[in-house]
Amino acid sequence: MRISAFIILFSLFSIAQGFTQNKLIEGLIIDDTDDSPIPEVNIQIKKYNISTITNADGKFQLKVPLQSAYQLEISHVSYINRSIEIRDNEIGAVEIRLKPDQMVLQQVDVKAKNNKLPTGNLQKMTPISANELATPFNEFNQLIGTLPGVVSNNELSSAYAVRGGNFDENLIYVNGIEIYRPLLVRAGQQEGLSFINPDLVGNIKFSAGGWEAKYGDKLSSNLLIDYKKTDKTEGNVNLGLLGASAYLSTKTTKKDNLLLGLRYKNAKYLFNTFDTDGEYLPRFLDFQGFYSYQFSSRTSIDVLATFAQNDYYVEPASRETDFGSFQQKLRFFVAYDGAESLSYRTFQGGTRLNHLFSDRFKTAIILSAFSTSEFEYINTEGFYRLCDVDRDFSSNTFDECISQRGAGSNFMYARNILDAYVLQAQIRNDWQFNKSQLFSFGMELKQQIVDDLLDEYEFRDSADFVQITRVVNQENQLQATFANAYVQHEWQINERQYLNSGLRLNYASNSSEFLLSPRLQYQLLLHPDESGQLSLSAGIYRQFPFYRELRDFQGQLRADIRAQNSIHFIANYTKNMSLWNRPFQMTGSGYYKYLYDIIPFDVDNIRLRYRPELEADGYSYGGDFRLSGEFIPGTESWFSLGVLSTKENVVGDGLGYIRRPTDQRVTASIFFQDYFINDPTLRVNLKLQVGSGLPFGPPNSVSSRNSLTGEWYRRMDVGFSKQFTLDRINFVESFWLGLDVLNVLGVSNTISYSWIEDFSGQNFAVPNSLSARFLNLKGIVKF
Repeated sequence: MRISAFIILFSLFSIAQGFTQNKLIEGLIIDDTDDSPIPEVNIQIKKYNISTITNADGKFQLKVPLQSAYQLEISHVSYINRSIEIRDNEIGAVEIRLKPDQMVLQQVDVKAKNNKLPTGNLQKMTPISANELATPFNEFNQLIGTLPGVVSNNELSSAYAVRGGNFDENLIYVNGIEIYRPLLVRAGQQEGLSFINPDLVGNIKFSAGGWEAKYGDKLSSNLLIDYKKTDKTEGNVNLGLLGASAYLSTKTTKKDNLLLGLRYKNAKYLFNTFDTDGEYLPRFLDFQGFYSYQFSSRTSIDVLATFAQNDYYVEPASRETDFGSFQQKLRFFVAYDGAESLSYRTFQGGTRLNHLFSDRFKTAIILSAFSTSEFEYINTEGFYRLCDVDRDFSSNTFDECISQRGAGSNFMYARNILDAYVLQAQIRNDWQFNKSQLFSFGMELKQQIVDDLLDEYEFRDSADFVQITRVVNQENQLQATFANAYVQHEWQINERQYLNSGLRLNYASNSSEFLLSPRLQYQLLLHPDESGQLSLSAGIYRQFPFYRELRDFQGQLRADIRAQNSIHFIANYTKNMSLWNRPFQMTGSGYYKYLYDIIPFDVDNIRLRYRPELEADGYSYGGDFRLSGEFIPGTESWFSLGVLSTKENVVGDGLGYIRRPTDQRVTASIFFQDYFINDPTLRVNLKLQVGSGLPFGPPNSVSSRNSLTGEWYRRMDVGFSKQFTLDRINFVESFWLGLDVLNVLGVSNTISYSWIEDFSGQNFAVPNSLSARFLNLKGIVKF
């Protein structure tokens, strides 16, 4: 706790120091072609890693330490980047002009030059670099977990749930290509790196519900990622105790751009903080390449290729877990024999051809593929003992086992092999009918093939009685074709009102379903200065089962299951404001989602176990709040709060509406950045997440599903970094040295429960914990 107290005091001290700065740079950024102000331009002083963005009027402010000159790096997705020097005697209201980037303009929606159509119900986010976020593996999705309505209770996994949904209900697109997750992973420590490489990210948009018709078909959320395109050669190398990464961006000609990213993750040292001791041998490798080429002013092509090799192997030795109350403390001890391994190779990639037929009509053709080969081998036996622990301080046996409640062994065997392939082809069209109206339409075909071989059994030996608890021997094959089409109309009614209406048509071959999904978004600017905006959204969102949703607990495949459905009603309010003469944004949301034809599921760590033989309806409702802005000048921080309730009613179980496994009533998160006044290259960032307990229940008991509530989730990570400028090495821009204190408070967060029976037949839920406190040292070279 001394370490925790020191870090907290150090963070608070640095926060207090950050409020007094000496110099103020103010400016206006405008379009060089028509003098119109450009919002959301990123302005950065890389020497101090201070940045801000322009407001709706193209204005910005930066508070900086006293210096004779300042080098400003200016970037925007639709404009050519600029680097300018501001002298000390020039500080004041400076005007900066940006030229449109014709290569990028061909790949964004076709809209009239002066038309400011909103972006629907999508929230824009600023990419965070590796030295600005304390996470075990520099996972991009850990940043998503700090947003309102998003739940991410596992630092070892990239999985997240949104507004009462589960991990499989989130759309993810990278440059228009849909991204898929591995299928056999049981626990977060088995999961490799998330698909999204944070070094390559240029633009981020996220919707927690109520998105437009032109985007796909899942129940909970939509994440849109665009990999960046730069006009210069740059890169970095990142080395740490838990892994390494390298990134390169370059141009071979004036018409192309190449991104290369390599990541390696080795979490052996972090896994050694688990309750279970043993030999952990995890190896996770990921390579990504993104190439774009501009054939002409009207035609361009993007190619994305990725490959991941993930291997997890462990020989568990022993485990000791104390649980219960102070008055009745129990100890669970296990001695293991055997090993388990999980290996999967994944390829995802695609090609996007963009063509501008005229200034008002654009087409994009996207071909993509996904394949995964996954192997799971388990052969372990655990000999366990459950006992009461002496809590009498005056006793000679204090904190020792004094009576044995249960003993026995569990044996688990598995030989599972899964191969899955997805091929997709889609065409997207945008037609600018006039200055205020945009029509979008398109269609998609998807072919899904899965071969799955399941061979599992488990038995328990307790009190000289052997009981077989699970036997699965099944081979499944699935082929399914999906088709969808959409049409969408965006209408800028006037300067203050915007309407987006659309319709999707879906078909699935395995269930022979034709479904219509209408969607509607309305936005109103409440103030003439565009500082306040009200958004109303409604629509029907469908999700056809992929594969896991179709497989029951016995491995049987139920291929004719219908699509799950959700009706969204969402109201959002956004307020842009100025506090302490710095930009801030406050957002608030209220939502209600009616769910029908949904498939009940249970959650074990990050493994979702569906019950397709059951049918249910349900609901989710709640509210989210977020305040973001420059609490410290030149840095973005935010506070998020979410409350929700989600329940389901399984047909025929007689229980009525019960809590769903994702019913986390309260979540709160803070992401905060700061730096020292006298040395802005010395920085600190803090990420705090708190969430109420999730429901759970004993296995194989429909009547007791989700009848219990787990403990609260509490985690704080703090990162410290120092930048060094290496002027003598021409090709090196800077060197960063960082120290991340992960799980500062040392909280033992529970991710799942193991159920153990004592001699009398009473069952006990033994908590399975996540990682403990860990110090991660890392260095970053930028060039």
